[in-house]
Amino acid sequence: MNIKILFLWISFGLVFSSALRAELSRPWTLNSSVQYALDVAPEMKIAEAEIGKRQGALQQAGAWPNPSLDIQMDDNLGIENGSGGYDVTRVAVSQALPLGRLSDQNKQASAALASAEAQRFQQQLLVEYKVAQRFHILQLAKANLQLAEKRLQLASHYQKSRKDPLIRYLTPLERMRLDIVLQAAKQTVEVMEGEYNEAVVSFKTLLAIPLEENLQVVPLSPVPQPVKLAVLVELLQAHPALEANKHALASAQAGIAVEKSHRFADPTITLFQEKSYFANGEQDVTGVALNIQIPLWNMNNGRVSQARHTVYQMQSRSLITQRELRSNLHKSYLHLGHLIEQARHYHDKLLQPAEQVFKLTRKGFDAGELNILTLIDANNTYFDARDRYMALLKEGWLEQAEVRRSVGFSLLDNNAATYSGEVNKP
Repeated sequence: MNIKILFLWISFGLVFSSALRAELSRPWTLNSSVQYALDVAPEMKIAEAEIGKRQGALQQAGAWPNPSLDIQMDDNLGIENGSGGYDVTRVAVSQALPLGRLSDQNKQASAALASAEAQRFQQQLLVEYKVAQRFHILQLAKANLQLAEKRLQLASHYQKSRKDPLIRYLTPLERMRLDIVLQAAKQTVEVMEGEYNEAVVSFKTLLAIPLEENLQVVPLSPVPQPVKLAVLVELLQAHPALEANKHALASAQAGIAVEKSHRFADPTITLFQEKSYFANGEQDVTGVALNIQIPLWNMNNGRVSQARHTVYQMQSRSLITQRELRSNLHKSYLHLGHLIEQARHYHDKLLQPAEQVFKLTRKGFDAGELNILTLIDANNTYFDARDRYMALLKEGWLEQAEVRRSVGFSLLDNNAATYSGEVNKP
């Protein structure tokens, strides 16, 4: 039996490992990264546990207090009839009556649960934003590494060309300059390899991916233009942070009624039966008692005042949250538009011409028509322009992630692509 169980566990582990490797072998997109992160993120487990706590509080809020049983045993009857000994002389059952209090507690707990559910969605947005940051940094690091390797490849090509005198003759000074270009390209590759490895480790750590596993991400692409700002501002009102504050405010307002209900202790009704000695014989006495507290000294005014000021705090916090979200949305949207336009302009007016000039310069240099300084200048101009263009793409994607967070859109929302651009792209 133990061998069978062990065999099943080993088989399950092999299947899971194979599935994980198959998943990791495919290029990661931002959507797949977010989905994977949400499944393993401890922040989401904390938010879900908070919902469980609030559900327990809601269940407890409607619970009646338990009844109490009072049994009294004394020697009163023995003394009266002269028989001596102890007898049960009183049995009583008491029940506190939470009149009105339970409904207020239920309202408070229900609103707190709704707030926790909204906070869970807000936490999901924060996790998505953190994943997007590391994902786009990893994309840029990969692009920079590939660009550095291409730069090294071309520098090595110059070295091979100079060894063939039939292609062109190089002076000693030109050879020294080509050596500098080659060594600079090698150093750039080493730096980019270090940055890429750091980005990979940071990304894998966030997603709890084994460090030894191979990892590929989709390349950077141009950022799509989001919808008009007025549409996003209107949809901002449904932001989970605002929803959480709204329900937290409702819970605090219900807390005032709860504290007011605590001005009086729950009235208690008691059913009792007593044995007494009367007219030379034992008599059973049955009765009902009602216990009501008289609030002469403590009206619970301090806690009521505390609950009121909690409401004032929640109202102010809601206004602060709305102000910050609106401000962040306007700022991020404006910056995103600038980045998209700047990247488009950079690609059309700088990168493409620099690439064409670099291509023609290499041909002219190989043919002996252009000197080494012209080649080096064209080389540096092209690779610097390419590097800056990729950085603009990364900054644009990060700013779009900030817009999504400010509006309250999740990448997993079916309507997210409609309002924030083609978010299913990397």
